[in-house]
Amino acid sequence: SCRAILRVEFPVKLESGEWKQIVGYRAQHSMHRLPCKGGIRFATEVDLQEVMALASLMTFKCAIADVPFGGAKGGVVIDPKTTSVETLERVTRNYTMALCQK
Repeated sequence: SCRAILRVEFPVKLESGEWKQIVGYRAQHSMHRLPCKGGIRFATEVDLQEVMALASLMTFKCAIADVPFGGAKGGVVIDPKTTSVETLERVTRNYTMALCQK
């Protein structure tokens, strides 16, 4: 089980000028070695259970490779194939700011 789980919602302005509410997750599986390492998955099918599973896999990956980090993973519900690079950058910035405010 994960030691810390966060769910965030934040608004992002799209290229068309409209606003969209985005959902994101962050799971930290192991904090035995800090900081926690793990990337962000951008996909429409991302959910909390998947992010938790990927965080646990990152823990084992770091341990096997003898990398001194704990395992974590983030996920954002958005389609990266149909979203512009500029919008993805805004999503990433807003996602990280939402996590910092928790």
